[in-house]
Amino acid sequence: MTNKTPKAIFLDRDGTLIRDKNYLSRPEDIEYFPDTFTALTLMQAKGYRLYVITNQSGVGRGFFPIEAVYSVHAAMDADMSAHKLEPFEGWGVCPHSPDEACTCRKPHAQLIEDFMQRDGLDAKHCWMLGDKGIDAQCGLNAGIKGAVVREKSAAADFVFFATLLEFAQTLP
Repeated sequence: MTNKTPKAIFLDRDGTLIRDKNYLSRPEDIEYFPDTFTALTLMQAKGYRLYVITNQSGVGRGFFPIEAVYSVHAAMDADMSAHKLEPFEGWGVCPHSPDEACTCRKPHAQLIEDFMQRDGLDAKHCWMLGDKGIDAQCGLNAGIKGAVVREKSAAADFVFFATLLEFAQTLP
């Protein structure tokens, strides 16, 4: 059953939920951080809907097809189920290279805004969390809270949490 609460956490994929493998395109190369599933369990237990917002420029650069991204995401949803979690509510993917003038690439807010409108989310109760400043800025650009996790050097202008679990523990 899908969580219908109006609050949500938008999560970056690489470097936040899983280790950044530079153009990950194969499910067998997914490597989760030790706290990922504990943190996601706590977020869902607190009533947050979980979404992933990810720039996947490897598609736009011709390194791999969009189907490879979908395959990784299907494996991650299966891993969620294996940990007795609801699957992610949505996968916002920007497949463009940084050179393309798209509005879906973080720090632009289009992907978050689309989910917020589609699912009736309350901006006062939503966060965008990632390992880079552009992730947190994406949240701010969407009118929600933004924070950086794991990479303190990227958090100069943003709220910082050392781990995903630390972030989850601070949520109301």
